[in-house]
Amino acid sequence: AARKQLRFPFKGNSMSVLDSVEGHLKNVAEGISGLKALYLSDRDGITLAKTTTADSKLDVSKLCAVFSSASEQASKLSLGPNSTIVTFSGEGFTIVQSILAPLVITFVGTGDLNVGLVQKKLPGLRDSLEGVREKVESVISSTS
Repeated sequence: AARKQLRFPFKGNSMSVLDSVEGHLKNVAEGISGLKALYLSDRDGITLAKTTTADSKLDVSKLCAVFSSASEQASKLSLGPNSTIVTFSGEGFTIVQSILAPLVITFVGTGDLNVGLVQKKLPGLRDSLEGVREKVESVISSTS
């Protein structure tokens, strides 16, 4: 049976919506072995919502800003548009970042992060965040 996708249409004040998004991120994070944190940020690295299971000790704001730029460059490799990058660090972290312009979804985990399960959950997460993406994009457009 097909699962109904959860969407956030931005009804009510923005704090209650972001609280709902954080609750949704927590649900998505459940069952992903090795996951330390899941962040939703804008392209400049400003965290909009997050759920953490441990202190990740990473500057996610810098990661998001660099990812946005790296994703743009990776798209120029004649392999089509880039949407996700997986990074394995020498510090024992595994980072999966996915662009949902102008948003960035960041999974931070241990070296044992189940990247396959993260990849499996990403399409549904991206779909559920479409309303948030549209609102952030409209705010950015109105201030440009």
